[in-house]
Amino acid sequence: MKFHPIAIVGILLVAAGIAALIHPQVAMPAKKQEIEVGAGKAIIETRRIVTFPQGFSVLLILAGAGQVFLTCKVRHRI
Repeated sequence: MKFHPIAIVGILLVAAGIAALIHPQVAMPAKKQEIEVGAGKAIIETRRIVTFPQGFSVLLILAGAGQVFLTCKVRHRI
């Protein structure tokens, strides 16, 4: 059985959907500042938390499964 490149994208979409269901919050660094306090320096780092809704995760899984199913389908030539 030969894999189509779009089927590989579908597998990656399914994996991303499952990962978003298991761990729906992702922390991303937003800004880093250095401030001098007296004789030393203080580093302030802010983080942005992105939350993926469950519906989005399910949609990713369904879209990926659909791509895999439709591209790996065996077509019989008559």
